[in-house]
This record gives sequence, structure tokens and C-alpha cells, in this order.
Amino acid sequence: MAKDTNRTDQAALIKIIGSRLKEAREMNGLSQLAASSRLGYANSSKLAKVEGATDTNSVPIMLLLRAAKIYDVSIDWLFGLTSDWEVTQSACDERNFSQWLFEAWEKQRTRDMSLLLKMYKKFLLIQNELNVLAKATAEIESAMAGFRLIHPEFDEMRSSRLVGAIERGSCAAATAKLKIERFKLECRLAVKTEGNPQLEMLIRGG
Repeated sequence: MAKDTNRTDQAALIKIIGSRLKEAREMNGLSQLAASSRLGYANSSKLAKVEGATDTNSVPIMLLLRAAKIYDVSIDWLFGLTSDWEVTQSACDERNFSQWLFEAWEKQRTRDMSLLLKMYKKFLLIQNELNVLAKATAEIESAMAGFRLIHPEFDEMRSSRLVGAIERGSCAAATAKLKIERFKLECRLAVKTEGNPQLEMLIRGG
């Protein structure tokens, strides 16, 4: 029962936050697309979900910090703790803390982006080498198939183990390449559903 109550309370809070975010955006004369861009999203889908309270699991803390700054409203108002959206003295103190937290978060985000970019470059190197390997193993397998066709007695020799090794190598390269493609697809889906700009780097160039 307590668990159900917590879920109900959480859903109610997220609905309030969504409503306040929409109200604040409209007070600033911003469309969802324009506001999403200022809030750091590649498209408006994530903001639309939050404003519509269609995702009752959570609301990104970064979104609230940015919204409070961009819309010039207090965190308390966004949470529905006060009906006064204007920034009072206590709200100013809160805003100063929020600003500090926002800047700290941005610095961490910059570091994360730098690290992600390095990882992405390594990912591209691995992908390129894997493509070369897959092409080479395919050529070897094709050449071996032609050789075996001309020399059928080859399969009865001890060197037939070589055939198995080539086939396993080719299969491993193809499997690794498939996993890379699936990973890139997952990144594309994450960008599409979450509007995460960090993940966009992982789908560039292919």
C-alpha cells in the first residue's frame, strides 16, 4: 500500500512540475522547440513528455535547473511549493545556489563531453580496423573456397584445420561488426527518444 502511495505522490508531483514548466515556457513566449533548444535538447520530444507528464518515472534535475534560470522562476514554484513564481529574496538565495549548482553541473558535463569525444574517436578507430579485418577474412575465405574447389583432396589433409580456423575467424569478424552496428542503432534510438546531444556524437559519420 505504501509503495502504491509513493507512486501516486510521485506521479502527482511530476504532473505539477510538467504543468509549471509549460506555464513558465508560455510566460516567456517560447515554443516547445525553441525552449528545448535552450534547455539543451536536440528536439522537443523530451520536453513534451515532461510537460505532459507522460513519463512518471522521473524528471531530469538538469532540466529543472536550466528551466529555473531560463524562465526566471524559482525552483519552489516549479515544484508547486509556492504560488508566487516571481523571484523573492529567499528565491534569490535559492537561485544563487541553483546557479552555482548549474555551473558545477555544466563543468562536469563539459568534462564528460570531452571524455565521450575521446571514447568516440577510439570507437571510430576500432570500427575502421574491424571493417578492414572483416574484409580481409572475407577475402581469405573466398580464396580458400576457390582453392578447395580446385583441390578437393585438400579437405582430407590435416590442413583442413586451417579451413576451420579461417571460417571461425570470418564468423568472429562478422559477429563483431554486427555488434558494432547494433550499438550504433541503439545510440540512434536513444537520441531519437531522449534527445540526448551527447549521444549524437556516437552516430555521426555512419
